[in-house]
Amino acid sequence: MNGSPVFNPILDFFAFLRRPNSESFSASLKQKLLVMAVIVALDILIGILLTLVTAPIESLLSVQAQPVEEAAQAGFLLALGGIFIVPLIEEVPFRLWLAPNLLFFFISFALISTQYAPLPFASQLREVGLADDALVLVRIAFYLIIGAIITLFFYLRQRGGKPYADFFRRYVAVYYYVAAIVFGFVHLSNYNYNVEPWWYAPVLILPQLIGGFVFGYIRIRLGFWYAVLAHMATNLLWTLGDGMNALFGEMGGVVWLAALTLSSLTVVVMTFRKNLVLIEKPLPRG
Repeated sequence: MNGSPVFNPILDFFAFLRRPNSESFSASLKQKLLVMAVIVALDILIGILLTLVTAPIESLLSVQAQPVEEAAQAGFLLALGGIFIVPLIEEVPFRLWLAPNLLFFFISFALISTQYAPLPFASQLREVGLADDALVLVRIAFYLIIGAIITLFFYLRQRGGKPYADFFRRYVAVYYYVAAIVFGFVHLSNYNYNVEPWWYAPVLILPQLIGGFVFGYIRIRLGFWYAVLAHMATNLLWTLGDGMNALFGEMGGVVWLAALTLSSLTVVVMTFRKNLVLIEKPLPRG
């Protein structure tokens, strides 16, 4: 590319982890898809390496996943839901707001808080006779109002000459880390896991934490729909492994894992040795 330095998305990802910024890529569709593929391969490879570390500990602590049927047994529609519907449902609350857009902020804040945040003074409300069903509605209304107040504050601030985009760029690291960490910890519900030992909780959801960092990076660098597509691709690859295990037994799962490891490693190595992704740096801030 006329002697311009070649962009390495893997090095950029780790640099981004240390110091997140709001830069986005100005590149062709093909280049963006290549960046996404490389980062997904890296995510898969890290996930496999983490499994080698966490699986023995889970066995010792008797940590088990919630009883979920294998994809091949659960049915084609359920498998499709896990691949195509779940990523979209998760990306909207956790990654949509990773852009300087007040509407996106309100949608993500409202969805995260109404789903996962506790209701203050819930015990006092129960004492006065409020039923649990009513408490759910009160909690939703409470956080919708809080989100609307925050959004209105930023809107009025923007009307006064202080753009929300400037605030977002200044605190993008906070947005990024909060989204990834909350995304990781809500996946504790995937496991039959007590809080004891408490120190193992972050280890248990390390793959989801890494996924949160990966999808957040892709969302900021490439755009929201690339994060959704990357999430779908990741779920597809792991679901195929579950299907192989269900259809052909343990050996089928082992073969698929070996193929996934080799292909992911090949993509990562090619990125360094063959300049797989050609995007010029530096990129404009945005």
